[in-house]
Amino acid sequence: MRAVLFIVKVLFALCLPLFLITSNLRWAINSHQLYEYGFDSHQVATGTGLPESELQKVAVSLINYFNFERDTAQVMVMKEGENLELFTEREIIHLQDVRALVRLDYFVQFLTLALIVVFGLTLVLGWKEARWRRLIEGLLWGSALTLGLIIILALWSLLSFDQFFLLFHLIGFPNDYWLLDPSQHYLIRLFPQGFFYQAALFIVGATLVEALIIGGIAFGAQKSQCLRDRKCYNL
Repeated sequence: MRAVLFIVKVLFALCLPLFLITSNLRWAINSHQLYEYGFDSHQVATGTGLPESELQKVAVSLINYFNFERDTAQVMVMKEGENLELFTEREIIHLQDVRALVRLDYFVQFLTLALIVVFGLTLVLGWKEARWRRLIEGLLWGSALTLGLIIILALWSLLSFDQFFLLFHLIGFPNDYWLLDPSQHYLIRLFPQGFFYQAALFIVGATLVEALIIGGIAFGAQKSQCLRDRKCYNL
């Protein structure tokens, strides 16, 4: 029984960082404010020649596409009084690959949330003795694991984001359609590497804060129970 309890707590803890990271990634994908901030900070309007209103239309269209509310990633924009299709076929294919990764992120988020609920209920309802302590310990382990993982990713990103960004593309995409030329492709001018660096910082920062809050609440609850019961369990 103790072995089963330990396995459930470990699985619960492993699901927590995956859920937090995929949730924050989903927020970034759907954040109009993040798109606007990236466009402004990297002077995308100047680099593309597209007015702010057209950039906002592009952001909304891509968000809808990533959420399967549009069948195509192609966007018609107005530039210098003329309508034009923004993306080439190469960019369209790459955005299809991106949407596949977005779908994977959503699936992992949903799956880890479901597992967190199942494992949490198992820890609370599966055993009569010290049931809440087991859940609290799972939250402590999960928040500690999240903090450790985020610190490693943050240091890697800060010290060598170029390497991190390249490795992500090599692993995440089955082809080389992500290799784009800024002189020919609008996509790389809309979303330069610096845009993703800022997005990564937002995701890392949000996950770090959430892990600290969860860990702090769990630590406080553990200490409160220890003082009330005058004993702690190491399970």
